[in-house]
Amino acid sequence: MLGKLMKYEWKATWKLLLAANLLTVVMTILAAGMVHVMESSNDYGMMDFVAVMVILTYVASMFAVYVGTAIFLIHRFYTSTYGDQGYLLHTLPVDTHHIIIAKTLVSAIWVGISVALIYLSVIVLFASSEDVFLSMMEGMVDTIEYLSGEKITAFTMIMTLVAGIFSMFARVLKIGACISLGQLSSNHKLMVSFAWYVGIYLVERIFQGLYFLIQLAINDHSYVDYFSYNTQWEITLMAGIVSCVVFYVLTWYVMSRKLNLD
Repeated sequence: MLGKLMKYEWKATWKLLLAANLLTVVMTILAAGMVHVMESSNDYGMMDFVAVMVILTYVASMFAVYVGTAIFLIHRFYTSTYGDQGYLLHTLPVDTHHIIIAKTLVSAIWVGISVALIYLSVIVLFASSEDVFLSMMEGMVDTIEYLSGEKITAFTMIMTLVAGIFSMFARVLKIGACISLGQLSSNHKLMVSFAWYVGIYLVERIFQGLYFLIQLAINDHSYVDYFSYNTQWEITLMAGIVSCVVFYVLTWYVMSRKLNLD
């Protein structure tokens, strides 16, 4: 049943989100081509104007794709779970866990695709100018090695990626949990959901700030020790796992025990 739910969710989202990601690809090609043309052209006046317009459009499109993807997935979760479509969904002989997992996995996949394409887009854009790309990569490596205080191993990079994936799942589940908690209100459910999101965000920032201060005190105010990549991924991974569990349980509790579609 989980596979069928994921297949249905994918069919309901792929057309619009595929078009959005194709926009990223097209704008990247245009922007990279413009950078290449600028480097080989002597008509700086006109080319500068065209380049600025293309780059501004490129930046705006990246922002629109990222924000638009998030808004669409949030709207999709709300309408298909607690909106008009929710009546049909919750009458199906489907376990609540399967509903949450299917929606979370599909949403996380789309978010991952969008983020990965945007990162690749930036790399391609910088790579279109070899000198800029090499300088950027050298600067990134030097900065990371300086902050970590030691060489970065392949294991550290892999675990950092794993921690990032769990953090992404936590962000997706947090949206679902906030929307679900908003349904406990009899009025203005969307506003209450947003209030829950703001409240949870502030609590997370408070805990993050306290952890930052504690680490600075323990490490005798050493930023290098605090930003060590060989320890930071562990904290990120643990925080991601705990957040996933908490937000998942909240969503499941509301959806299975406090469901109210009125």
